[in-house]
Amino acid sequence: MAHSGSAFRDGVKAAIPIWIAFVPVSFTLGVAAKTHGLELEEIILMSALVYSGPAQFAVLEPLGSGKPALQILLTTFLINLRFLVMSAALAPYFRGARRAKVLFCSHFVSASSFLLPYVRFQQQSTSSTQSGESCRNAEENLRYFLGVALFSFTVWVMGSGLGYGVALSVPAGFEEGLRFMLPGYFACMLATEIKGRIMWLIIIASFFAAVPGSLLSSDWGWLWTTLIVVTIGWGMEQWRRCGSR
Repeated sequence: MAHSGSAFRDGVKAAIPIWIAFVPVSFTLGVAAKTHGLELEEIILMSALVYSGPAQFAVLEPLGSGKPALQILLTTFLINLRFLVMSAALAPYFRGARRAKVLFCSHFVSASSFLLPYVRFQQQSTSSTQSGESCRNAEENLRYFLGVALFSFTVWVMGSGLGYGVALSVPAGFEEGLRFMLPGYFACMLATEIKGRIMWLIIIASFFAAVPGSLLSSDWGWLWTTLIVVTIGWGMEQWRRCGSR
């Protein structure tokens, strides 16, 4: 494996495509945060503490409309449960590293900062498994991960702040148009996932369930509707897989 300094530099170089992807998304987040009434320090602090694009975009509307704090926390928790799986997959490659370092790095896990290191670590998993070698590899793995994650995190936080700053200079007549950036973001994410009959059924079910859900409860209706539809969709997918065996 590479020396420790080289491992960190390799991580920084590997993360450049992530920076390019993070710039427009974090910029859009900053603009959307401004249109939903957040302050500059609030969106920067959210980007630094939450560091999750889907979760941050999802809670902008509840935050802006004054939804209950418990609802916002629950939404963020459910969306970010995916990091539990990612962290569990990375953990074996950090075995032997100092726990304080691992705990520090755990905050910077994201979908992008997970994928690149995980692929690299898998490719190198055929290296020596002796005790001393394993510990040294764990430290180098951690440095590579930090090289990928730390600068990606910095770009994300700075991008959201920059987007907010640009939104401040938008004329008042155009501010309402910026609100369409948030649903547009989720529409683009959804379009890439529309594959197969079950996904179309989930979309149709969501469409017809959204209005009754919001009528039943203006605060919690949309969240319960989402959970029910997602659970049904997951069950249908599992049923289809079992039937194809």
